[in-house]
Amino acid sequence: MELTAEQRAILEGGRGPYLAQCMRWLVEWGEALGARRLVRCDNTHVLLCVPNLVARGASPRTLEAFAEGLREACRHAVAPGCVATVHTLFLTLDPLDVPENDPEQVRVQREIAAMAVRAGYLTTFTCAPYLVGNVPIKGEICAWTESSAVVYANSILGARTVRHGNESAIAASLLGLVPEFGVLLDENRRGTLRVEVRAELRHPTDWGALGYFTGKIAGLGVPVFEGLRRPSQDEAKQLCAALATSGGVSMFHIAGVTPEAPSLEAAFGGRVPEQKIVFTEADLRATYDSLRNATGDEIEAVILGCPHASLREIWRVAHWLEGKRVAPGVRLWINAARVSRSAAQDMGLLGIIESAGGLILCDTCPTNMRIACRRLVTDGFKQAHYARSMIGAEVIVASTEACLRAAVAGRWMGDD
Repeated sequence: MELTAEQRAILEGGRGPYLAQCMRWLVEWGEALGARRLVRCDNTHVLLCVPNLVARGASPRTLEAFAEGLREACRHAVAPGCVATVHTLFLTLDPLDVPENDPEQVRVQREIAAMAVRAGYLTTFTCAPYLVGNVPIKGEICAWTESSAVVYANSILGARTVRHGNESAIAASLLGLVPEFGVLLDENRRGTLRVEVRAELRHPTDWGALGYFTGKIAGLGVPVFEGLRRPSQDEAKQLCAALATSGGVSMFHIAGVTPEAPSLEAAFGGRVPEQKIVFTEADLRATYDSLRNATGDEIEAVILGCPHASLREIWRVAHWLEGKRVAPGVRLWINAARVSRSAAQDMGLLGIIESAGGLILCDTCPTNMRIACRRLVTDGFKQAHYARSMIGAEVIVASTEACLRAAVAGRWMGDD
């Protein structure tokens, strides 16, 4: 890789051993992916979370070593001019009375969070940083973890980021550099798969179904959708999350809507393929059925907000729940960023949700925390996909309103 004199000096230890290690991560990763150079990065979204139940069976010594690695990262300042937000945690900093929220891990996480703030990280603790102020502009080079946020940044905002892991995102935060490869380059942002949408998408979860269907076929490619109207932010959020769940998609285009696709021709770089796949009403129904493995109607939990709920989604939930009550024995979780919950509290929405028996859970989500559940209903395809393997739950994926009806009834009541 072609390095500047300054970059090579950092690699050789000129700014200390830890930044040398960070530079080595970026250089070796870039060389493996065929990058020719490092480029300036002004926006990162990183994981600074202690492992908690993710490292089941790990010794206290292993967990402490992991935490010390995060402490070392936070002893260095974020690169000048870089916006650096922090991804979700594997626990919540709220006093939640469940065994999965280990008090010692909470203590360590609070310590690291305080260090992170001093280092210049914005501890937003959300998987949807674009909901809380981290909104890069078209063409801005980023280094984001969280696969759904990566797709959103590339496709909806027109920013540029490959999928990052913890080490590369931290390195990018501290050095303000990333290796230039993948969708950072114009030629890799062109469409590779043509998708004609014939099904009617009525609500955000339907957009998630489209994403889940397409991701399986697209793999690492760049799907281009035709026949779609402009999505709302919440619809786009579900599409992005599902594409990155069933496949390795980093970006997509909607002809005539997304920043780099004013037309079908532009999305494909002037070479529109004749072959295409079609998403029909039958495909829509089959995609829902593919993630519904519940063997009964009685439910234990309803999980909304994957990715984290927007303030408007919280408003809709509160509006629907007003005057109603969640069934005994059912947990209604709405996952959201702290700033969203704070705004919801100011608007009186939090009180309505809590009076109905619901909870706005911050910093994380029940699946990340590994909270056990036998059967759940969710409005997110990503949540449905991972809940089956991560917590062994039976799942039903449905619209938000159908989920709320189930929460109040205590059992699955069917679709809209």
